[in-house]
Amino acid sequence: HSTNTVADSRLGSNRISMVHSYDVYTGTLITQLIRELLALRCSVIVLSATLTRARRRELLAAAGADDSPTNDSSPARGEAYPLVSTVSSGEPVMTIPLEWPDAKTIQLRVAPIPQAELLAECLRRAEAGQQVLYIRNTVAEAQATYRALAGEARADTVRLGLLHSRFPYFRREQLEEEWLRRLGKERAEDGVGSILVATQVVEQSVDIDLDFMVSDLAPTDMLLQRMGRLWRHPRPHRRAPQPDFWVNVPEYGARSSVAGLKSALGKSARVYAPYVLLRTAEVFARRQTIILPAQIRDLLEATYVDRDASSEPEAWVLLRAELERDKQQLANEAQAAMLVLGRPTQADRDEVLTRRAGAPTCPVVLLRAVEPLSGTRSRLTALDGNTIEASNYEWRHGTAKALHRNLVRAPKFTVPKQPAPPWLSLHISGPVAWAIVQPDGRCHFPDAAGGSPLAYDPQLGLFSDSTKPQPRPIDDDDEFDY
Repeated sequence: HSTNTVADSRLGSNRISMVHSYDVYTGTLITQLIRELLALRCSVIVLSATLTRARRRELLAAAGADDSPTNDSSPARGEAYPLVSTVSSGEPVMTIPLEWPDAKTIQLRVAPIPQAELLAECLRRAEAGQQVLYIRNTVAEAQATYRALAGEARADTVRLGLLHSRFPYFRREQLEEEWLRRLGKERAEDGVGSILVATQVVEQSVDIDLDFMVSDLAPTDMLLQRMGRLWRHPRPHRRAPQPDFWVNVPEYGARSSVAGLKSALGKSARVYAPYVLLRTAEVFARRQTIILPAQIRDLLEATYVDRDASSEPEAWVLLRAELERDKQQLANEAQAAMLVLGRPTQADRDEVLTRRAGAPTCPVVLLRAVEPLSGTRSRLTALDGNTIEASNYEWRHGTAKALHRNLVRAPKFTVPKQPAPPWLSLHISGPVAWAIVQPDGRCHFPDAAGGSPLAYDPQLGLFSDSTKPQPRPIDDDDEFDY
């Protein structure tokens, strides 16, 4: 399962871990962390909006509690949602069902929907004053959707924005602040609608309030997290009569081969396990509404519960076996990561092991100009307009901070081989490239072995210019966000 451990903070001797969802890699680490903290006599609080019964039992087992069903157990034990489960050393598990006074009924449309219809619906609602969010699973798809909307929107009728991880840090910070202000709890009720196109960066721990949402197909727990942004706060007046959530499900029909199913699922199958996407589509296809939070657990269990392979098509069984192999590999990597005694400190890894591996990336510092001042010093004009001096031999905190604020991760295949000047390798560790953003947005990599298709636009972020020679087909760009 795709996951993200969102926050971790200390309250006295207690450790609070907010786990919005989970996966094998992070789950293995969290389970071991619970054991270690309990051994240190800490109290551990785990918060989750999307926790299955099986994973709940695993977490309780890490605390030494057996919460397996027994003949004398109440049928409702562990079934309620929301639920508080507590255990102390040597004591049985206590469960406390919670009442949730503000149930929310969301209207669903889960179907293959033509892109033209999706764009037209987003524009229609935004022009009527609604706040709209369209979540795409990859950066390239988000950029393409933003371009299409910008080409269709009438001037000065809606606010349009794009948010993903392929902006340098300073620009992403600006965009996040802008859209949190526009879509947050205290958003202005000025009647002006907006459309924000985004990737998974808005999926969790972002307090924005939308009237209408469209989403690419994603695992159930991810869709539930996305729904959490819909009608998030009570408002006396909304331009939408009800909370509507549309999921665009690819048309995979009766495709009987693994290759055919992956092709039908498109780029989303590179981001999330195809088997989980198929199970999710199957579960949601039978629903026209969902009541939150009461039906969250039912949806999770229907998606992730084990079932007899004989009840599934052969291609599904093969995809499930592929998923199990991936899960075992992640579990092994997590176990290996915890065997640190007697080993030197490991370098940070660029890969994010909480999800399926995306395309390899390379950090790139974006600058406007570089002017040599002497044999050992240079004046840098960063993309954000700030001017800094950088030394080849003297590390400075201000220089390192400025360089990192203008850094962005690019698909590795788009970054040419390039020697790093001493001032760059001194202030940023590991492999790193640098580029001069020219007035037309093209990225020039000084002293590089070849050219690059990369270009930068303050509204689009870093992108591959399709008019430039591509090191490999541009459609292979499968970078995604979290």
